[in-house]
Amino acid sequence: MNRRVTVRPTTEADAPFAYHVRETTMRDYVVATWGAWNAEEARGQIEEDIRRSRSMIVEVNDRRVGLMRADELPTHVHLDQLFILPEHQRQGIGQQILLRLLQRAKSLGLPLRLWVLRINPAAKLYERLGFKVIEQTPASLYLECLHQPVTVRSSPGADPQ
Repeated sequence: MNRRVTVRPTTEADAPFAYHVRETTMRDYVVATWGAWNAEEARGQIEEDIRRSRSMIVEVNDRRVGLMRADELPTHVHLDQLFILPEHQRQGIGQQILLRLLQRAKSLGLPLRLWVLRINPAAKLYERLGFKVIEQTPASLYLECLHQPVTVRSSPGADPQ
């Protein structure tokens, strides 16, 4: 099947979908890590991201499948969130997005950095793509990739995102 993975700015009309993606993909990890999910805070962050044009909708063949936010900073490109709905995970979508971001960071001469909750299986994808831990807390890992990975497996089922 030919998949076209694209991203586009999130609009106000996307807010309910964006919240659904965030809650569906992160609620269990947040509750396991910090003991509670704060729906009001999550909705507020989504609304703020939309107002500031910071978040993007991930689409496959024009169908919404996820949410992401990446910022180009003076010292690095920062991937703040990459959430792919569970029914679309392990299909290489997250990997495609990450490879594009790695290429963008490389073109700017900057590393790509991100953080992930320790209990999130997406950490395995990041490690496979060459990210290294640069800092850690009891709850999170802060990762950085300085270069394009040498080899990338493209097998479906290998991508937790």
